[in-house]
This record gives sequence, structure tokens and C-alpha cells, in this order.
Amino acid sequence: MPRRISPTLVILVCFLVLAIRAQVISALSWGHDSFQLTEWLINYSGGFVRRGLPGTVIGIVSDTTGVQANSIAIFSGFACYLLLAIYLLRRATPIFPAVLILSCIVIGFPAYQDSIVRKDCLGLLVLIGILTVDQKLLSRATTIILINLMAGIAILSHEVFVFYALAAFIFFRHRDQKAPTRNDLISRGLSLLPAAGCFLLTLIYHGTPAQAEAVNQSWLPLWRLIDPGNPALETPSASIQALGWSSKQGLSLSLYLLTSGFYQPMAWAMVFVISFGLMILFTDRDNMSHTSPGLAVKIKFTAIMVGQWILISPLFLLGVDYGRWLFLWVASSIVLYIENRRAPLWMEMLVHALFKKARFQQLFQRLPARDWYLLFFGVPVCWNLHNFLFASPICRHFETIWRWF
Repeated sequence: MPRRISPTLVILVCFLVLAIRAQVISALSWGHDSFQLTEWLINYSGGFVRRGLPGTVIGIVSDTTGVQANSIAIFSGFACYLLLAIYLLRRATPIFPAVLILSCIVIGFPAYQDSIVRKDCLGLLVLIGILTVDQKLLSRATTIILINLMAGIAILSHEVFVFYALAAFIFFRHRDQKAPTRNDLISRGLSLLPAAGCFLLTLIYHGTPAQAEAVNQSWLPLWRLIDPGNPALETPSASIQALGWSSKQGLSLSLYLLTSGFYQPMAWAMVFVISFGLMILFTDRDNMSHTSPGLAVKIKFTAIMVGQWILISPLFLLGVDYGRWLFLWVASSIVLYIENRRAPLWMEMLVHALFKKARFQQLFQRLPARDWYLLFFGVPVCWNLHNFLFASPICRHFETIWRWF
């Protein structure tokens, strides 16, 4: 008998479509001051610089076809987003309910926080490609070449790929293989030396104010088409301007936010803890019963999430885009699970012992995963009271309707 479609799922789909539609409309006017658009348009006009590969390719395609570069960037961002959504809905739903996939914790986050036109989904698609190639029956040389090629493209698009993708590729084992030895880890790490070289280049040539100026100048005709008459167009802004930031500046900003008071660190901690709790609660929800082995699935996935948290933790000191780190953490963990990766055995054993000691089996039975929980949870962009209250799908759309009156 087919499973009944949840009314909450229908509501979430409608809300998500409305959020995507609103972002498509607003994206057409994004330009010089948009962090989303300018992230795609960083190029090599001032020499090699981190994140410059997509912008260089977009410039070539734009010059060849006559299509405006901002349209190509917007199309690329939405195409990556839709491909990732389709992949997760097709492959992940046996373990992770569709209502969870479409919530603000996973695929709903870029839609509700105006970040579809970012490179996050591109990196996750590359991770899927690398894991797929690694499982194919190809020669070792061919596998290494393809993986390094894809990893290099991802790193030259956005260097954070190393933290949520390559690190997991090295340390997480495949299926039920035995735990990798030290020599196995060294061998796998050495096979990724070309990708490591790309990462090293982004660290050394991360960008300067002069290069940001050159990149901005290369897009000046585009900025004038999008926003004619703006006197600030000749000054680098948004993601292009951020190329001139040093890692020391990023670290100082992160430390300031984390130590500036009690409220913000605790608020973000709460969002991550709730997100983590909901992910574990809903994992294998539709297969759980008093006698089913569903707890084993939760343990395996929890270990992956814990491992991924450790691997991406440096990002919380290098940047303050905590919502993006949350999305990359959760989405990459789901990808790793459905592509048959497993956390180190000691981590799974530790999680299993914790679940047993805390009697999580009984807790999951007493606290069922209700779909409607996900209507009232969202990830805010910044931490004023209004943004916190209206980050969830239902409150965001309630606010929109209220404005009509």
C-alpha cells in the first residue's frame, strides 16, 4: 500500500517553490553589491586568485555567446541547486524523508536564505562525482586522474571544498571495509597531491586589493548595464572586495563574533544543536519500529555527522558564514552516507555506546519525528530578533502575506 503523502510535505513544497520563484526574480537585479553573484564572477583578470575559475569560464562563454555574464552565473547556480535537489530526492529518501530533504536544514536553506546563486551546490555535486568515480571499476591511474581533476576544479572554484569533501574522502572508509591503516591513509593522501597543490595555490595567491580592483574593472560594463548611474561601481564590493581580505582579518572577525558577548555564540550553538537533533530524529524515521534495526542506521549516520563536524570545524574560525557551514555539513553528511561511506570504526563504537547509555532508543520512541516540526524551524541570516522569528518557512510566508494587507 503506497504511503500517504503528508500535508506538511505538500505545504513545504509550495513554500519552497514560492521561495525559489522569489529568488529567481530578485537575482535578475543582483549586481555589483551582491555577494551571491560576485562570488561566481571572480576571475583571473588581475592574475591567479582563489575562486577565479568559474568567473573566467563564464567570461569566455559570455564573450562567445553574447549572453550576459550575470545570466550565465544565475543559470549555473540554479542548475546546480536543482541537480542536487533531484539527486537527494531520488537517492536519499529511503533513509531521509522527503520532508526533511526539503526543509530549511537541507535543500531549503539556499532557497530561504537567498544563497542558491553560490558555489555550495557545485561543490557538493563534485563530491558526488568523486565518490561515484571512486566506486567505479576503473584502473587506479584513471581513478586518480579523474578524482584530482574534479577536486582541482572544485578547489579553484571555492577552497572550502577541502574541508567538507576531500578530508572526508581520505578518512572515511567505503562500505564495511576494515579501518584504513596509517599506510592506507598516507597512500590516499599522496594520490591527491595535485589537488593539494591547487589548495596550496589558493592559500599563497588568495588575492590582493589590486587584484580585486582588476576583477571589478573587468566587469564594469556589466555593472553599468545592471545598475546604471551608481557612482560606487568602480570600487570593488561584496565577494570581489573580499579577495583583499587576509586570513588574519577573517580570523579576527570570527573571534570577535564568538567573543563579543553571550548571545550570538549561544544562538548559533542552539541552531546547530537543533539541526543535529532533527537530522538524527528523522533519519530512517519511516523504517523505525520497536523491533526494527533502525537504530543502527542512526548510529552510522550520527558518526558521519560527528566526523564531518570535526573536519569542517576550522571553517568556523576562518569565516562567519555559519549558515553555509551548517548547510555544507548536513548535505555532505547525507551524500557520504548514501554513497556508502562510513566514519572510523572507533567513532561508530563511541556513538553506539553513547546511544546505549543515554537510552536513545526509548527517546526516539517517545519523541516521534512529526513532519510539522520542520515548518517552524529555519536558519536565520543574522541575529536580530526579527530575523530569528521569521526564518522558518511558515513564519516567512506569514510575514509576506501580512505585508499584502
